[in-house]
Amino acid sequence: MQRRPALVASFATVVITLGILAVAFYLGISNQKTSEIKARTVAQQVSNALEIMAADRVRALDDLVGHWPVASANEIDWFNVRAVTLAKMLPGLRDLALLDRQGHVLWSIDPQNRKQLLRQHLPTLLGVPSGATTAVLYPPDRPHSLIVMRAISMQGKPHGYVAAFFDINTILGVYTSELDAGGLSFLMQDGDAVLHQSGTLSGSAPVVIQPLDFAGRRWHFSVQSQSDIWQTSWWLSGIGSLIALCIGLLLYRQFAKDAQVRRFQQLYQSAADASLDAILLLARCQGPDGPDFLLQHSNKVAAELCDPSLLLAGQSLAQLCKELSANWFFRRCVDVDQSGEPFEAVLPQPSGLIHASWLRLQVVKSAQGLALTFRDVSREHALQQQIRYQAEHDQLTGLLNRYAFEQRLAALLTTAQGGALCYIDMDQFKHINDSCGHLAGDELLRNVASLLSIDLHHADILARVGGDEFCLVLAGRNISAVSTHLQQLLSRIAAFRFSWDQQIFTIGASIGVVALGGEQGSLTDLLKAADSGCYLAKNQGRNRYFIVDADGPELNHLQQQRQLLSLLHTALDEHRFELYAQPIVSLSVPPQGLHLEALLRLRDTDGAMVSPALFIPLAEQQGLMGLIDRWVIRRVLQQLAATPAQLPMLDKIAINLSGPSLSDPDLLPFIQQQLQLFAIPAAKICFEITETAAITNMAAANRFIDSLRQIGCKFALDDFGVGMSSFAYLKHLPVDYLKIDGSFVKAMTQNATDAVMVRAMADIARSMQIQTIAEFVPDEATCVLLRSIGVHYGQGYGLGHPAPWQTFFPQTGTP
Repeated sequence: MQRRPALVASFATVVITLGILAVAFYLGISNQKTSEIKARTVAQQVSNALEIMAADRVRALDDLVGHWPVASANEIDWFNVRAVTLAKMLPGLRDLALLDRQGHVLWSIDPQNRKQLLRQHLPTLLGVPSGATTAVLYPPDRPHSLIVMRAISMQGKPHGYVAAFFDINTILGVYTSELDAGGLSFLMQDGDAVLHQSGTLSGSAPVVIQPLDFAGRRWHFSVQSQSDIWQTSWWLSGIGSLIALCIGLLLYRQFAKDAQVRRFQQLYQSAADASLDAILLLARCQGPDGPDFLLQHSNKVAAELCDPSLLLAGQSLAQLCKELSANWFFRRCVDVDQSGEPFEAVLPQPSGLIHASWLRLQVVKSAQGLALTFRDVSREHALQQQIRYQAEHDQLTGLLNRYAFEQRLAALLTTAQGGALCYIDMDQFKHINDSCGHLAGDELLRNVASLLSIDLHHADILARVGGDEFCLVLAGRNISAVSTHLQQLLSRIAAFRFSWDQQIFTIGASIGVVALGGEQGSLTDLLKAADSGCYLAKNQGRNRYFIVDADGPELNHLQQQRQLLSLLHTALDEHRFELYAQPIVSLSVPPQGLHLEALLRLRDTDGAMVSPALFIPLAEQQGLMGLIDRWVIRRVLQQLAATPAQLPMLDKIAINLSGPSLSDPDLLPFIQQQLQLFAIPAAKICFEITETAAITNMAAANRFIDSLRQIGCKFALDDFGVGMSSFAYLKHLPVDYLKIDGSFVKAMTQNATDAVMVRAMADIARSMQIQTIAEFVPDEATCVLLRSIGVHYGQGYGLGHPAPWQTFFPQTGTP
């Protein structure tokens, strides 16, 4: 049944298309013949006109030489008068020239041509023998003239020659000027020489070639009509095929619709006989109050689910819905009959006339009316309710999970009910979970869930949103009531004792609180703010709550810290750190070359520079300094390798190392591998370490320093003198430079105590054969004092500001 509509529609489409294509082909052939006739007619007319014109001018030339005077006082004057008259009478004669017996030009009537031709031997110029009567194209490569010579005979004796110059472009232009407007392309050829052409001869239309004789030359005139002979045919074919396709599609849709109606009829009949669903077939009719439907047939399953009073043949659907208090359902059935759109729903069934709690109901339109099917889905509905409960609740505690909590909180925010969102993180949970096992942790979470559920109102929302994290919404309460509830909650948690395996534990909770209502951000912003408040509560000592103020300095600082941490990760992943350097200047020792300290800089997303005093402590706190140290080491060596010509001018480049890097066993082989990879002499590299980092793990620091000094690297002890315990450790650290902390240097010209301490540090370092570097040198006066003390080097704004790496190595390319 499904193939027949497609077959009939396809056959009709093919027949109509073939007919249209035949008509289009006939029109194309007819246009082709018409085009050929037009071109042939034009070719013959132009050829005849050119032959007549050529013959007329050759005859005039013959008359001129045939009536040559026997004697003339001035032969050239006689020729000039008659030749000029002849050229005016016969357009196309560009010039007439008089030649002597040997062929030299005696006179030309064209003033411009005369200067070039006088005394020229024309036969040689044309490449023909003297006395030749054949017409010649001149010049032969791009001919614009056709030259015909005739001998002058007086009383049977040669007397000279007359040469006629025909202007080919003028002659052909007269006869072909109107062909362009007529939609014709043409080509005039003399052998292989192209004399005149307009348009392009293509292969889409017939070309007519007409030979003609012009002054003794054999020319070929090719003409072609430029009208697209197949254009009408193509348009007709395209539009006709589209029309045929539309007709076929309409036929197919009509046939398919009829077939679909028949299939529905068969489907309804088969469903009534074999379906496991209850089926009622109803026929449409016109009732007293409007459209109505009468029951025609019901199957066995319907008889099992329904009371017999509902299945009487001829039963009115309008009356039945009225008895069941389901008038809405009758209106929906009318809509299905009018629109043809099926209706499907899962509905509760409170009536005792149908033996099911939940029904899956479907109503579809049929040829006679409606087909109504329904099934008992009470068990499936109960299972779905169970699945929904499991999807929305935490299996361990029975509380809402994160997804369900966010859904309920979002709905609560639309009601403007107010209240507070509390983000709760358990203190000491990880310790109990790790020491006693996951079973103990699970039991503790269940107990905590019970504690959190005490004294909650019906509108409150409690959920477990993470491992030991809970969210509580205290709906409709002001901040005073929220504080009272949380104080009581924290007291209960503090008084709770968790017993496991003969061990007793106390627990606590850190709570971040965000007020709901008024102007507030999105759901994500609220949860983030509450989480930040929880973090701040932990930092303030745990087992407390922190009410978040969106404009408060604590939250702003925490947000800045998180943004800066994200920026640090991005800079590491995308190599967005910038390398700067600051010079270290010789004070009391001869300079050995450029001495620099490599400095790290970071820009935020707005292009502003972030102070190292902000991001370095955060990187140390988050354990990122090891990665940053590796980045700096690799980038410095990479930049030095990019400027090998400037490498000999470098004495030392100092690279700072953090405390964690000194204890990293993998850093030493990394440095050795990078030095070998970039072929940088180890003697050029000086690593700076702080005394705090060195004394934290003295043994590891000594092993690290000794290993790198053996291959040539140098070491400097940074920030020396801050604790004054430095002198006790200095003798155990094999360093090459001592960097005197800038706090002693920057005001030593005004503070005698600082000057004495700097002198003491310089004397001790000198006695240990360690060179000194003074930090934070502010001006020349300080430099003079440092030289008098014997400090070897200085570093500070008074000697040079930090600058981008390219300032010191301008040829360095960006890797």
